[in-house]
Amino acid sequence: MDTSPSTRPAALIDWHSMFMGVALLASARSKDHRTRNGACIVTPDNRIIGVGYNGLPRGCDDQDPIYWADDDNDPYHSRHSYVVHAEINATLNCVVLPLTDATIYTTQFPCPRCAQAIIQAGMRKVIYLREKVHHASANAAAAKMFGASGVSCEALEAVDPGALEWSTRLATFIASGNSSDEDV
Repeated sequence: MDTSPSTRPAALIDWHSMFMGVALLASARSKDHRTRNGACIVTPDNRIIGVGYNGLPRGCDDQDPIYWADDDNDPYHSRHSYVVHAEINATLNCVVLPLTDATIYTTQFPCPRCAQAIIQAGMRKVIYLREKVHHASANAAAAKMFGASGVSCEALEAVDPGALEWSTRLATFIASGNSSDEDV
């Protein structure tokens, strides 16, 4: 049997593309009309151990309009009081603890609250797809905590430009809502 490199099967996508793809697919489950985010946590040996998306806590009715209101001046009428972030859900959904040395792939740069959970859970690396520029101050606070705690935080673009291109195409496909059985 010929096992030379040219005859061995090759993966269609690399690890970064796969894990960001899982985070993007998870984000498609979110019912948040403003921003759909997803996260995927992996071990150093590339095993997925947690996946999550931004959504309401278990038992909260997605049909209740109070949960999705956008009045940030009134915590009772602000979705920010109710929605659990993708990074937190992925951490809480993990099949193993602690998450020592794990990497989390996120569709958006983590907020300070999520940065705290990532650090406390023992994760050592964050790879994110996009960063909201209007969250610059919050992003700086999260980055400060990551730096002080020794958690690496990098944009997918810097880690693997090919994975960024693939993930961007997948995000566009998911956002289009035009999937069908023929696309699978």
